[in-house]
Amino acid sequence: MVWLNGKKVEALWSNHQASNVHGWIDGAWRKFEDNNDDACTNFAILAAHAKDDNRNVDVRVESGGVQEMYVW
Repeated sequence: MVWLNGKKVEALWSNHQASNVHGWIDGAWRKFEDNNDDACTNFAILAAHAKDDNRNVDVRVESGGVQEMYVW
């Protein structure tokens, strides 16, 4: 587990598959937690708002995937 603090969401990617959303954060594509469709959707909404408003995010990453996100 690692925290990436004060980072920007520079891009978002998704496709037609359920719970398949990634964000470009800290120079890498990070898959949003997909154990639950709602969690993945919520991460996508938070990330989109952060990107649109150029806000910083703090994310907890495990095995390359985002497990927790704060938008500042």
